[in-house]
Amino acid sequence: MAQSAVTCFRGVNLYWVSLLSVLTLVLLLAGLHQSTRPEVCVRASYDLCPDLLMAEIRINKHVSPSVVMSICGDERSNACAIRRARWQRATCEVHVLLPEDPSVLRHELNHCRGWEHQGDSHDAYQQPWIPNWRLIRIRGDLN
Repeated sequence: MAQSAVTCFRGVNLYWVSLLSVLTLVLLLAGLHQSTRPEVCVRASYDLCPDLLMAEIRINKHVSPSVVMSICGDERSNACAIRRARWQRATCEVHVLLPEDPSVLRHELNHCRGWEHQGDSHDAYQQPWIPNWRLIRIRGDLN
């Protein structure tokens, strides 16, 4: 009786070897692509992080602390970034209290760029920031 599939290495079907090789290659390339993405932004307190979200940004400046508090929802805040994302489009509204502090604006712009601090304290702001992958995925891959 003739066999219909080509075998190699004592009964291992060439089809399965080829399939597993292709799947391994795909997983390897996916891992390489993922590893090229920035995982942290070390200097978020001092510099702008890479723009992962590519949002359209609008900056709103306010003279009244009560207006900023009502928009941002926290009486301690002198600024906030409100981000919205959907497929292939993201927007970010920054609300900042005047007089504008450049470090506060930079902080909010890093949120607009898709980054998060790990906690809500001055010490947490000084630590490396991480990407908000959930928001970036909602935005959609632009590549």
